[in-house]
Amino acid sequence: MAGKKQKVLVLGFNSRPLVYSLYQAGYEVFAVDFFGDVDLYPYVKDSVIITEKLGSSYGLLKDKFSSYLIDFTIELLEAYKDIDYLIIGSGLDDAFRERKALMKSIKRIGYSIISANNTIDIIKKARNIDFLFNLLHAKRYKTPKTYNLGEYINQSPPKPPELSFPLILKKKKSSGGLNVSKINSLRQLDLEIEILKSTQKNELTQWFFQEFLKGIPVSCTTISNGSESKIISTNRQIIGLDFVNAPHNFMYCGNIVPARLLEKDINLIEEISLYLANKLGLKGINGFDFVLRDHYPYLMEINPRIPGSIRASEEVLNLNLLDMHIQSFLPVCWKIIEKKLQSIHPNTYCTKLIFYAPNDLSAKQINAINQLEFVHDKSDPKTLISKREPVCTILYEDSTFSNSFFGALKIADKIKDIIKK
Repeated sequence: MAGKKQKVLVLGFNSRPLVYSLYQAGYEVFAVDFFGDVDLYPYVKDSVIITEKLGSSYGLLKDKFSSYLIDFTIELLEAYKDIDYLIIGSGLDDAFRERKALMKSIKRIGYSIISANNTIDIIKKARNIDFLFNLLHAKRYKTPKTYNLGEYINQSPPKPPELSFPLILKKKKSSGGLNVSKINSLRQLDLEIEILKSTQKNELTQWFFQEFLKGIPVSCTTISNGSESKIISTNRQIIGLDFVNAPHNFMYCGNIVPARLLEKDINLIEEISLYLANKLGLKGINGFDFVLRDHYPYLMEINPRIPGSIRASEEVLNLNLLDMHIQSFLPVCWKIIEKKLQSIHPNTYCTKLIFYAPNDLSAKQINAINQLEFVHDKSDPKTLISKREPVCTILYEDSTFSNSFFGALKIADKIKDIIKK
């Protein structure tokens, strides 16, 4: 007689990749998801789709996703009271109030669900760039020159930051390239500040200037148990790629795994990532974003949850990383995780690309795109896809770095051909 399947609830802006991996590992999976991609449903026992529940679109709801989290999650938990694990994915990195309220509700109702996530206190530290830079300075690691916007505004008259143009204006709560602008002149800076004063008057202290680092965007994926950490992969980041219609210059567009960098560069990226993971007491799988300039990695941010590169890493490593993520919260499993990671010898590369709509798409076009090989996170044809919204993900594995990347671009070309018809 087969044993009872363990049950996992996944919350996230795009939970499909996590759901797929958990299903493949033998879990019974439930999801509270924003998009409701058509290739999510074969792998979930049940789900709540926020855009469907509220009868609204990506453009209207994307900034309010976290505010709907609690009610829909509790709704699903009330229907399935024996769920074993909770995993919170993308879109909720800085939603501290909502996370706290959710965990409080779960505790009040008396569910015995295990949270396979970092604690709120640890997430706050991991998302606090000033705190992280102080940790790095203590070990003499370099960081980008950074100045708080509030200090600039409060000066009379305002004194320009001691940075040369171009510079970066960035919100402390940013993810995926949102709330990041490249500023090329003092005039543009003053204009951006006036806009912020009118639209985010109460959050001006949440913005800062940073020197613009021209280099290679990279990321590092780790797994931790709260005191020990191991490297999963070091990855290229694909940022603001025009070929896939990136809506913004700093928009996250995918990854190439592994990164194909000099060994000494990889060693330093991994050294810094492991130091921070252990210092923060992270648990599970987490992501660290850097810009590599002149062979030195400058930390940009930490994503204290499973990163977007996870499926590409799984393909290359031939490991089920979501299963390992859950195992990392169980002390008896750490030796098993270490053994699995010691045995990996990747000999392929995998590229992930997010394709954004160049214009509004019809149901016929979406249907045709969904039929293509190597396409995932398939949009529902019944849902309007507007210009600059994500359409799908491309995942392409090959024997070399260039073959993988250009193979993914060829799939993007096929999508463009469909859209042109």
